[in-house]
Amino acid sequence: MIIIKTTTDSHKVMKMIANTLLNEKLAACVNMIPRMRSKYVMDGRITESREVILLIKTNEQFEDKVYGVIKDLHNYEIPEISTLKTSKVDKDYEKWLNGFVGGK
Repeated sequence: MIIIKTTTDSHKVMKMIANTLLNEKLAACVNMIPRMRSKYVMDGRITESREVILLIKTNEQFEDKVYGVIKDLHNYEIPEISTLKTSKVDKDYEKWLNGFVGGK
């Protein structure tokens, strides 16, 4: 199992990404953590915005496809997309995830 992380300032985009990944069975779960505040440099200026973090649970074999969906649907010119590798996952949870992701 891997966790792919992205952020957005749009609830519409958040829902489109989550629903697409789940409907296409590219992820078994998407956590959407609202009301985060981010500060970052864009176009040479420090910017602050409210964002939502998406934590996408999937398998390594679908990593590139998940990245593609995020890039296709995202509202940012350069979205943050990063993969968090897991060192240990509960066997029952991993079995559930593997039974869903990529399934029919």
